[in-house]
Amino acid sequence: MGWRKLFFPAKVHSRRALVPLTAVSKANRRRNHRVSAFLPVFVYGHSHDGPFTEHAVTLNVSANGGLLSLSRALAPSQQFLVANVQTNEELPCRIARSIKTEAGATLVGFEFLRPAPRFWSIEFRP
Repeated sequence: MGWRKLFFPAKVHSRRALVPLTAVSKANRRRNHRVSAFLPVFVYGHSHDGPFTEHAVTLNVSANGGLLSLSRALAPSQQFLVANVQTNEELPCRIARSIKTEAGATLVGFEFLRPAPRFWSIEFRP
């Protein structure tokens, strides 16, 4: 069998450019499944003007971290502690992404510094 038959089956007669699947899957690739969950957390950290604490609520969570809204801007790679109010467990985290909204809040995507798949008390699918 020739290489053309292997990559271009006879059923495909379109001359349009094909988008490689790897380009699409890399853009949407996640390490873990995300779950929309509004869980109360307490955040401890240091910003440019000193230490801070803030009550917050997660927007979504995963086995590796989550997304929450804070009233202050934080820098990517900055570390802080997040406490799950329901379980009183604390974990060190790192900011992976920070987005300032038009309303003045900051959306913070964070990841745990050490694996903690049970931190949210949710069983995540593999």
